[in-house]
Amino acid sequence: MVWDKIKNMSFKFFGRTLEPYVKYFEGLKPDLQKANLSLSLTEYVYIMIFTLLLVFVAEFPLIVVITSLIFGIAPLAFVFSTTITIFIMLGVFFIFYTYPSYTSNSRRKKIDSALPFVATYMSTVASSGAPPQTMFKVLARFKEYGEISREAEKINRDVEAFGMDIVSAMRKTASRTPSPDFKELLWGMDTVISSGGNLGDYLHEKSRLFMQENRRKLEQFSQTLSMLIEIYLTIILVGSIFFIIMTALMSMFGGGESSLFISFLQFLVIFIIMPFVSVGFIFMLKSISPISG
Repeated sequence: MVWDKIKNMSFKFFGRTLEPYVKYFEGLKPDLQKANLSLSLTEYVYIMIFTLLLVFVAEFPLIVVITSLIFGIAPLAFVFSTTITIFIMLGVFFIFYTYPSYTSNSRRKKIDSALPFVATYMSTVASSGAPPQTMFKVLARFKEYGEISREAEKINRDVEAFGMDIVSAMRKTASRTPSPDFKELLWGMDTVISSGGNLGDYLHEKSRLFMQENRRKLEQFSQTLSMLIEIYLTIILVGSIFFIIMTALMSMFGGGESSLFISFLQFLVIFIIMPFVSVGFIFMLKSISPISG
């Protein structure tokens, strides 16, 4: 895997020098577990810092050469290159810092999207009298359910390979799943199994509630999406066009240095700020969308 290759190179390059700084990234640990990346916090921090170093070594000299050819003024080219580099490094750091949370949130949405249908299936299996372990074993084979199948596979593996009882295996998965709804379902099943209640009736009721909640989320997202698209078109696109027109008019009446500064601002807005804002807008839509994918 790519993760393993970068991890090995980062440990060879840095040795143990970064370990004192790992504690500053403790906030990433819960999301790393829920994201199912199979990386410890230390390994992820090493990969992040090593990637930042590689990006800096690769892009800074290239940007200096390009800006020197464009502007022909060494100080201006250096300032411009440094500014671009800072934006790029902050962008890469932001991507790494938010990636576990983004992946965890993506898994949560995939689980929540399939959960109403999975709960219905589980209620059918439970009503037939099959034991809970068989329910998760069969569910793990249905790859169409995506992340829930992987969660069921963990439960089945803990029972068959590690000798855990079904209740302990469900508790372990419930503590690490990114979906609060799936966690609630597993803890509810734990209570029903431990108390000797009717598991089929419990799952049938939960599937009905999940279906209602899923419809409500879709309706709410539809309304939010319409509002956000209007904001994006009005502020980002229209605002950027207005800025370009105004700065172009200003450059016609300004001097040489003023024109260079305005060109720098236009370049910054068109090639740096607008793409970053647009990408951020896309990620925001994906983060609030209840639809997996």
